[in-house]
Amino acid sequence: MIIGKLIRYLTALVGVAVLLPAIFPNMAAIAAEHLAAATDPPNQACTRSTRSIRQLAMIDHTSDGGFQCLGVSVEGDTVKAIRLERHVFASAVGQPAAEQIKIVEFPATILDSLRGAVIDGIPGHDAIVLRGHFSAPPDKGEFEISYLYNGLTGEYHRCQIELDRTPNTGWRLVNRLDQTISLIMVKLRQIPVIGTVGIDNLEGACT
Repeated sequence: MIIGKLIRYLTALVGVAVLLPAIFPNMAAIAAEHLAAATDPPNQACTRSTRSIRQLAMIDHTSDGGFQCLGVSVEGDTVKAIRLERHVFASAVGQPAAEQIKIVEFPATILDSLRGAVIDGIPGHDAIVLRGHFSAPPDKGEFEISYLYNGLTGEYHRCQIELDRTPNTGWRLVNRLDQTISLIMVKLRQIPVIGTVGIDNLEGACT
């Protein structure tokens, strides 16, 4: 199950629900660009951490059928930006899936903005958003991660996570129980008769 299925399902409901066109005026056009759902690749792995890059957690699944790696770009002992590594698998007929990787970095100014850093979703319909700020100097971060709980009403749920550093493990993300976050599993929300309407939880982060 992927977030793209949610978007396509809500698009199908436009023909039978009166309220949806007002809630999602451009949903059909947007979803048409995401009709091809990629299958899970046999091996999912983030690129290795380096002196300037620290991988923190994998996010599975995403709206394009791939997965994402959430990390930080660092300079010495200072975090410069949140780093998002998007892995997408595209395949032609009769050809094996080819992995494409896109890197996006979110500096402190974006994380601390009203919109925040869009971790997953499609234009105009943000599925997972990260907001927060680094300490001064930026060696720690306090963040709120929000996710689309109800795609029909636009309701979001949220939880708190932190970025810190330990002598033994270095940089890490922790949830409210002070547990290290290494995998964020996107669980979709189901309603009887209607079906998938949103994200039920981000397991690992919003425990």
